[in-house]
Amino acid sequence: LPGNTRRFDHLQRLIIILAIFSLLAVQVTAQNAEVDTIIEQALADHAARPNITFVYEEVGRIVDESVGGLIYLNLKDLQTDDTIQGIVETLVVARREDGSWVALLPGNPNYSSTYNALPPSILSRFDSTPYKPTPDPALVSRDEILDYQFPWVDGQWGTVTRSYGRHGRGQIDFDLGGLDIAAAKAGTVIYANDSHTLNAYTSGAWWYWNVVIVQHADHQFSIYGHIAPDSIPSAIRTGCTEDYSQPNCNVAVQAGDILAQEGSTGYSSAQHLHVEFGQQFGIVAYPDLLDADGDGDCFDHVYAGHVYAEQNVGFRGYTPAEVRDWAYGTVHQASHSLTLPSNQNLLRNGDFTLGTESWLPSGQINWAVENGILRFMRLNTTEPPNWGLFYQDLNIGAPPDTPFEITFTLGNVSSAHKAVMVSLLNSAGEQYGAITCEYGLPANTPLQPYVMRGVTASTWANIRLRVIVNPADSTPSAVMDDISVVRRPDLDLRTTTLCQ
Repeated sequence: LPGNTRRFDHLQRLIIILAIFSLLAVQVTAQNAEVDTIIEQALADHAARPNITFVYEEVGRIVDESVGGLIYLNLKDLQTDDTIQGIVETLVVARREDGSWVALLPGNPNYSSTYNALPPSILSRFDSTPYKPTPDPALVSRDEILDYQFPWVDGQWGTVTRSYGRHGRGQIDFDLGGLDIAAAKAGTVIYANDSHTLNAYTSGAWWYWNVVIVQHADHQFSIYGHIAPDSIPSAIRTGCTEDYSQPNCNVAVQAGDILAQEGSTGYSSAQHLHVEFGQQFGIVAYPDLLDADGDGDCFDHVYAGHVYAEQNVGFRGYTPAEVRDWAYGTVHQASHSLTLPSNQNLLRNGDFTLGTESWLPSGQINWAVENGILRFMRLNTTEPPNWGLFYQDLNIGAPPDTPFEITFTLGNVSSAHKAVMVSLLNSAGEQYGAITCEYGLPANTPLQPYVMRGVTASTWANIRLRVIVNPADSTPSAVMDDISVVRRPDLDLRTTTLCQ
């Protein structure tokens, strides 16, 4: 019958579909079994190495049976059978062109190339955070995680290459251009090792990195990784031993003190500074798979310092949330100066009673102090440079969003209009932000009081007050007196500059 024929056709199609799914299921099951076998073999091979201190234990995986994936591994201490806290290794599994599988632990010569060949659908999902200890907010107050400073020396610049948001909780990378690394906060160096010379990027053997670990307080540690060989200064080195199997230093440091030099040791694709902030620290003995000491033994111990229970901290003037969201290429200047005093004049000789002492001229400026008042004008000349200004460096820094009030009197004793621009800025240049006001002074304007208010746009290592006068002419001068620069924490200015 026609109806029965249709039902028979549907039944045939259903049987074919079920058969296909059954075959696919058998194939996937076989692939899963093959992946499991190759993983088990890799872990067993490690466990069979002589002189090891830990074995690996799988805790999670991201695997696509058609191409490969990543296996999260914890370390189990052979003596105690406890999990070694804070380290999650990644085993890479990949399917070869011939259909067979390979599994590589860090330390294998082809580790990085195999890892990087995995598709974005796998790599974009990588996140070891769920398998790591989490920080306990009850152990550290919020104020204690807001007072870190940039980990390089005063006045120098660092470029963000990976912030917390891209690198992981409490971890951040900077490019310092090979310059010195500095302590981000006062504390005690408890561990330091700059004996390694290897860049182990191709093998993923991160434990060959050189590090300095600073303890700032209970449950507050920072680690500075990938440092250059033999770059730890003698002031620290003399307070350390060469026993890297345990805390080997006891050296007090202040924020801004030099710890080492930027390098590219360990698992590093290029010279940079890797910094982590954690509530605990540890030291793990790895096998010397790359025979770094050249003794022919690839199973003696290499000791690796690390921190864990990582926590996002804020750098002076920046909240942890802001640091988390810094984009690649964000540039910052370090300033480790003391907290700015409030409500007092930071300028020297702002009333010119000492003539032009503490002030410097620049460009085509003609200036002199008469009766305690500064007279100044831009020379009318075609000679370079094409500006006339004077300035004073305050020799103190400021974090971002610091509110300032600048007051002064200003006038014009000439018969020609003058334009005077007053700026509070980073001595490195106004491209890093400035509080600027421009004042038009009609002819024969007596001294009058003015007020400027604004906030710093970023961290400034050295604050500068600068005064520019225009136009270039040969007529008598503008006049200025009673200049003050005061930090006003009571002002809520946001990003607005007030010119009055």
